[in-house]
Amino acid sequence: MNRHFLEFWGKALLQAAKSQKQLEDLAKWMPRGFLGFQEFTPLFKTSYGLNEVAEDNPDYLALWKKAEVDFRESFKDYLNLLGGVPREEYAALARKYEELQAEVTEQAEIIKHLRMLADEKGMGLEATTMEFQRLIKKQGEQFQQFFQGLGESVNPDGNPT
Repeated sequence: MNRHFLEFWGKALLQAAKSQKQLEDLAKWMPRGFLGFQEFTPLFKTSYGLNEVAEDNPDYLALWKKAEVDFRESFKDYLNLLGGVPREEYAALARKYEELQAEVTEQAEIIKHLRMLADEKGMGLEATTMEFQRLIKKQGEQFQQFFQGLGESVNPDGNPT
């Protein structure tokens, strides 16, 4: 955070502490490009050195925009320090969450539908498990028959017949 932000923010909070209306005005002031409220615009200009440049100076707008960008960046850092997030980031995450929730709901419905189709065709989990058990049992029996046949083809003395 830069010195200008801290100076502005400290004075703004002191002013806001004077009345709830000023705090509400401060919340409205930032999204409006830092214009429109008599209490905060001069304070912003003073804190960021904009009062030292004439408003008709060609560089004034560029300096204002840079001060605004610096302020917003410092405000993000300040919120981060307090464990908060900017409203824009929160709104973006909330939208993403809603999109993912809709996707999960849709996928759950698809899975439910596919399970019903699999059960109708006798291919559900229970049917598949039973088929797998039957296959294992059959292979085990065939394996036993193979060794039994192999054992019958050998004489008791160990020589083949």
